[in-house]
Amino acid sequence: MKKIIKGIAICSMFMAVSFSSTCIAKADIPKGYWKYQESFLSAVSAKNDNQIINLGKEIMTVFKDKPMDKDKAGILYSTYEAMFPAYERQGNYDMAIAVLKAQIPYGEYLGYTDGVKIAKARIKNIDPMTEVYAVTANTQSIPYYGMKNEPKNGTYYGRAYSQSGQLPMETETAVSFYIECFQQDIREYAHLIDPYADGEKIVQICLNMPNENDSLKEVLQDYSNNYLQQTMEYLNSLNCPVLLRIGGEMNVWQNAAEPSLYKQAYVKIGNIARSKAQNVALVFSQNDISNWSANTDDYYPGDSYVDWVGVSLYTNKYRNLQTMTPGSDFEEMYYGNGLYANPITKLRDIVDRYGNRRPILISEGGIGNSVYNNGSDLTAFAKEKLNVLYTYVNMVYPQVKAVIYFDVYFDYKPDAYVYSISNNSALMQKYQATVNNNHSFIKKMGLKPLAYVKAGKYNDSRETIELYTYSILPVQTSMAVDYYVDGKVVCATQTQIPYKCNISAKSISLGLHELKVTVKSGNGYIRVKTYNMKKTDDGKITMIEK
Repeated sequence: MKKIIKGIAICSMFMAVSFSSTCIAKADIPKGYWKYQESFLSAVSAKNDNQIINLGKEIMTVFKDKPMDKDKAGILYSTYEAMFPAYERQGNYDMAIAVLKAQIPYGEYLGYTDGVKIAKARIKNIDPMTEVYAVTANTQSIPYYGMKNEPKNGTYYGRAYSQSGQLPMETETAVSFYIECFQQDIREYAHLIDPYADGEKIVQICLNMPNENDSLKEVLQDYSNNYLQQTMEYLNSLNCPVLLRIGGEMNVWQNAAEPSLYKQAYVKIGNIARSKAQNVALVFSQNDISNWSANTDDYYPGDSYVDWVGVSLYTNKYRNLQTMTPGSDFEEMYYGNGLYANPITKLRDIVDRYGNRRPILISEGGIGNSVYNNGSDLTAFAKEKLNVLYTYVNMVYPQVKAVIYFDVYFDYKPDAYVYSISNNSALMQKYQATVNNNHSFIKKMGLKPLAYVKAGKYNDSRETIELYTYSILPVQTSMAVDYYVDGKVVCATQTQIPYKCNISAKSISLGLHELKVTVKSGNGYIRVKTYNMKKTDDGKITMIEK
């Protein structure tokens, strides 16, 4: 059973964009600064973005050659604090990110730990990550780490098992079960698990720690050995690959997990699993956003004890279910709600941390489509985000080798989102359609699916060059994507994700050509991607980004 993520308290820190002679001695500040200060503050007050940016650049120039001290750090930190929103409002996310990166050293110098943390999160959460992808049968560039139960390419997908009933889907290749450590004997649930253990699915077992840190202490006691050994012996009896998630979401427990204790308990369970169950892969799985004081890396037990890295990935419109109103920009940005509610962006941190050496698993996740017992209907929001997740997850992140949706409905869950899709026909239809359209989901065990690669790495002889574009902004705005070959439009003004464009390989003559893709949004954001596209005598087409 999924544990609802608890509220995370946070103390935010914002610098006022003003300095007066009462707090800074003018003698310590370059004289050139004072002629810009009043105009800069007026521009900030009026949200005059051009003036904020231009005057901010002048202030930066004034301090360019001045040695680092608290005056320089304080003034430039707060100058950057005003500049990055100005760039964002103009749709210039590249410069907003550059300003945030420039701000961080000054925040570190001043000891603004929270401010630095916020800036680093914003750098990732405002990045449109614009990229063009192509479908290919050439999967040599797809990350593969040779870990237990890892497919060479493609993504298993499915849903958590629910006794309340689910709409079946024959092409799903993953299922998940929850066992509360020491409180439940997995063998008593064999009648539920065994029917799925026929080799047609990968089975995830989530071994939860019901008392959180106190359960970890129990794991380390000798009396736990028998329970753990019997659990692994049962898993070994299953005729299917198994993913064992050990103490998931430890980075958001209310009874906070002690990192050293968690690692000791994880390693003990892992050693028993490896000695008793050869079909079991070990999964280290956290929540996508940690408690404010927690660092997920502190809990990582080491590569030798991790086969897969998992994540709980929930995307919701509102953080506050009592008011169901938008929060501050800072809160929504950091926690991924409202305009920042993008599952692909929320997944980025985990992939950046571990995706260079381990396959990634969305061990559970969902999109809130309503709230229990309050009559709310967020189906439209959930459809949009569900479409984003299942269209792009393994296109943008080919390291993601399994996705399991939390399709469970509770009779009563106060102050909690409903994630179930089986009881919402519109969402179930969207789920089925989106996964069917995704070339890289594994729809039958043993079959090798197609893959998505960045267009600049395309090298294939498929009859159709099938292109898609990813670009999502943290604002409500229109988006249009156009595709050109040698200056001629081949797909004009695609306005719906995934901005698909099919180009017949026969229409491409032998030799060198140029593919250009333009991405334009209603808020001023523009990105142009260009590629050298070459067709050789054997019919193969390769593309390299310029």
